[in-house]
Amino acid sequence: MLAALQADVNAWPQRVRDAGVKKSDGSAYLPLPRNNAILRTPDDPEATLRYMIEAWERPDGDEGSSGWYRIIADAGPELTWEWLMVDESKPYAPLIPQHVRERVRDALERDAGTAEWRRRQRERQRADQERAERIAQLRAQYRSGQVSRPAMPELDSSLRSRGRSR
Repeated sequence: MLAALQADVNAWPQRVRDAGVKKSDGSAYLPLPRNNAILRTPDDPEATLRYMIEAWERPDGDEGSSGWYRIIADAGPELTWEWLMVDESKPYAPLIPQHVRERVRDALERDAGTAEWRRRQRERQRADQERAERIAQLRAQYRSGQVSRPAMPELDSSLRSRGRSR
């Protein structure tokens, strides 16, 4: 269980980078050990677990870690290292005390970054839905003959020639 936890913690910075989290200057954000104590024990899973639990048992623990808002607002709460403590599907979930898990979950839920991320998600879903509706409407108009297909001779020529080369 501890090895799985350490592997997930060690993989966390790359997951954040891959998700496209950005710093305030627009460059890619990559969590580093100098700013994230969770990354300072890459070969000591017991110390990593101890740090995680102690960090959330401190009086100010529910303020989150360095980069917390940025990660949550850009990529969602599931991309924080704290989410590893909340995710009950992980093999190491039994190692996290229930009161700590609940505190982390509550803090993630209350954070302004979560509200921002949800707002962005709704906007993306709305934009995707509007695009799909526009495409469906155009298809219906083309099929019914209500609207003629735009003339694009270059595209038509290219498509015909590609079809012959197959």
